[in-house]
Amino acid sequence: MSLLGAIFLFVIWVAGAAASIAWAFSLGATLVLGLVLWNSFFGFCTAVGLMAFWSREHWLGD
Repeated sequence: MSLLGAIFLFVIWVAGAAASIAWAFSLGATLVLGLVLWNSFFGFCTAVGLMAFWSREHWLGD
């Protein structure tokens, strides 16, 4: 992964974490719940995205 890609992922993580924390606070939950929900969702999406990216040769038939 390039430096630009890592910075892009970090920016997405920060924006999502802020939104998830705000959503958790609006429901009367804690900061930790917002972070746990966001990190689990972000981690899952990142893992699936990277798995698809790394296996693109297999799916494209190269």
